[in-house]
Amino acid sequence: MTLMGILSNPAMLGMMAVAEETAQESSLFSPDQFAGYAVTAVITIVNVIVAYIIIKLFVYKPISKAIKNREALIKSQVEEAQKSNEEAKEYAATSKQAIDDARVQASGIIEEAKDSASKQSEVIISKANEDAANIIARAEEEAKRMKKAALDEMKDEISDLAVAIASRVLGDVMAADKIKTLANNYTNEVLKEEVNKIG
Repeated sequence: MTLMGILSNPAMLGMMAVAEETAQESSLFSPDQFAGYAVTAVITIVNVIVAYIIIKLFVYKPISKAIKNREALIKSQVEEAQKSNEEAKEYAATSKQAIDDARVQASGIIEEAKDSASKQSEVIISKANEDAANIIARAEEEAKRMKKAALDEMKDEISDLAVAIASRVLGDVMAADKIKTLANNYTNEVLKEEVNKIG
């Protein structure tokens, strides 16, 4: 069919007009399409605004509040940890000072104990020396007394023995009293010399 045939045929012309209208209606930039786009855009904008309001009211605020609470909790825990750390440092410093003081006191106590022990040992040694000197002095006194007693006892025996010997040797030449007196004098002299030696 030629173009002249199509143009002369009214039925074909009608079909072409309908096709042209249909083509105009389905075009992307037609006014109807622009109206549809505008409605869709407005609905989308409204949906976005509604979604934003819902999210802000029901999601953002609780999440924001939870985040703030969590931040406050973390901050308080950090402050508490810092405070505990400072207290631990102070306690460590105090403990170190107490240990140092205890060491100084212990050294002082040990020195005092050494001094006390030294003084006590000096006192004990002095007392022991004094007691020993007293014991020795008493022993010497006792020895002197015993020696003197023994010499006195010996004096009597020697006197009696000397008188007996002199009486036999001299016989009647000298009186017994005279012999006894001489013997006692001699014995006393010998005993004095012995006592002087002891003293």
